[in-house]
Amino acid sequence: MTSLKDQTVLVIGRGGGLARAIALAAQHAGAQVIAAGRDREALAAAYAGEPGIGTETVDLTDEPSIAALGERLGPLDYVVSTASARARGRVADLDRNAIRLSFDTKVIGPLMLAKHLAPRMTKGGSFVLFALTSTFLTGQTLHIDGGEPLT
Repeated sequence: MTSLKDQTVLVIGRGGGLARAIALAAQHAGAQVIAAGRDREALAAAYAGEPGIGTETVDLTDEPSIAALGERLGPLDYVVSTASARARGRVADLDRNAIRLSFDTKVIGPLMLAKHLAPRMTKGGSFVLFALTSTFLTGQTLHIDGGEPLT
């Protein structure tokens, strides 16, 4: 594994799943890790006992929250966002507000991260922005993010 000694990695997402795996891998590679998300208390509990992992609060649907995070942080080497707000289920049942929240979290929010955090990036630093969705058609059945099929 590549050494991340003396580097700072910001990981945005929940304290489980992909975000946790990335945060722990960065920590094990020697990075100072900042785990950020909407629920700082849940993140603090998720990373309790993990040396070298601090927590911050940020809401990717709120630009002032993103700007404030940027103001609180020092230099960053890497920013990884796995944050999501899924709009899942049958297409016929999808809620417009859930779709907007998902789009705001997965598309607009990461762009605002880049806007406000790029000035904090060290030379050679990078952003990794996960914006996955799974939509698949089987025969005449459409599935969104593993939801019930639309038949």
